[in-house]
Amino acid sequence: MRPAGTVRTLLLLGGGEWHHAADEPDRWWLARAPRPQVTVVTSAAQDIPETQVGWAAAHFGEMGAGVEGCQIQTREDAHDPGLLGQLQHAASIYLCGGDPGAAQQVLVDSPAAEVLIAAYRAGIPVAGSSAGAMVLGRDCLVPGQNFGLSIGLGLLAAVVVPHWSDAGTRWRQVVEHLAGDHQVIAIDESTGVCWDGLAWTTRGPGRAVLVTPSGEQEVGEGQPRPPVE
Repeated sequence: MRPAGTVRTLLLLGGGEWHHAADEPDRWWLARAPRPQVTVVTSAAQDIPETQVGWAAAHFGEMGAGVEGCQIQTREDAHDPGLLGQLQHAASIYLCGGDPGAAQQVLVDSPAAEVLIAAYRAGIPVAGSSAGAMVLGRDCLVPGQNFGLSIGLGLLAAVVVPHWSDAGTRWRQVVEHLAGDHQVIAIDESTGVCWDGLAWTTRGPGRAVLVTPSGEQEVGEGQPRPPVE
């Protein structure tokens, strides 16, 4: 049961984080944090975690927020008490983009995942962009593993597909096949699918759709299903 007065906040960004094009969804998300501080989880960015944190600091700094990196890069890191403490005390948590397979292997079924989900349930805003959004779903699409599905963090019962406006033929074929058995949310770059605890809205320059066997449906009006309680 959620504590009285708890408001849930989830942002799924279709990629293109740390750019002005994503200002609208990012400002909405940041305004819902108890204080203007962003903790960036860099699990998906195995090659440039420090660079991602620097980009985030410049981006959110223009909005008056501080940024700290939580560099959970390995399974060992996902058990590290110091890094877990960072998550436990975060005012907001942002999973950056990169490699969804890396994020999945590092975070899923770990103490870090437990802390992240507990933070969300306690009302801390959580966001993911591109790979960071993909791993938040119950199933995570991993292009590097022949577009297979792996278990995700389970914050929502959906497969999240970013960069939809730029998706090539192979991506679209895979997504259309998945839509027969899964709820699929496809999101354009720099566009956010936003959960405020009551309903989904779309913010930003592009579109967000549910991909179904009968075609695409705009996000909203009760769809997709709410995140986990």
